[in-house]
Amino acid sequence: MLGLIGAGGAVVAVPAFVYLFGFEPLAATTASLAVVAASATAGAIPRIRLRQVRLRQAVVFWALGIVGTLAGSRAAPLIPAAVIVAGFAAVMLGAAAAMWRKSSAVESPGRGRRAPWLLPVVAIGVGLLTGLFGVGGGFLIVPALVLVFGLPFALATGTSLVVVALNSMTALLFKADSWGTVDWHIPALVIVGGLVGSAAASRWNVGVSQRILERGFAVLLVVLAAWMVLEPLVLPG
Repeated sequence: MLGLIGAGGAVVAVPAFVYLFGFEPLAATTASLAVVAASATAGAIPRIRLRQVRLRQAVVFWALGIVGTLAGSRAAPLIPAAVIVAGFAAVMLGAAAAMWRKSSAVESPGRGRRAPWLLPVVAIGVGLLTGLFGVGGGFLIVPALVLVFGLPFALATGTSLVVVALNSMTALLFKADSWGTVDWHIPALVIVGGLVGSAAASRWNVGVSQRILERGFAVLLVVLAAWMVLEPLVLPG
């Protein structure tokens, strides 16, 4: 999914860790941070080589969001597992809505620098989501970079990968006390498989338009979010 549409790391990894590998929600979000950090770094390196990244803006965004990342990382162990699951489902719905809108959007150059107040708000919010739920938050970072810095979409996407990598690494360090709850050989295998799959998919011509892929992924996120909320009711115990 990451290779085909440039998104989908954590929002797929967390449910997989919970429902396929039996992780507790907190351990799943911690493991997801390692997966997201690795996949975002792998995606950012070729973008940097192609000069599709603005490192200064990425570092500013990351630095402003550290307080949110720290708060989310510290709060996560105090939140009941059911609340983490419900909150993650809400994040998935937000990502689905953003993906659906992106599939219909037409880029308008020169629209940026209209909302400077948006930068610290979104940076802290994304940091909070990263610390709490182990997500990268690219679906929020990209539009913020376009609006605040006036970056074209391609540059915003590349810059977002750097922010996601930095945020995920920072949150993983802040959650060092929960590393012992994670069976790390499973995330390691997921990282290796994800890197191979991403590289293969990015070179694979599936013959399907980007718009259809993005909308299909948005529908998948809605289905997964609904299952995460309804599963305790359908399968009690």
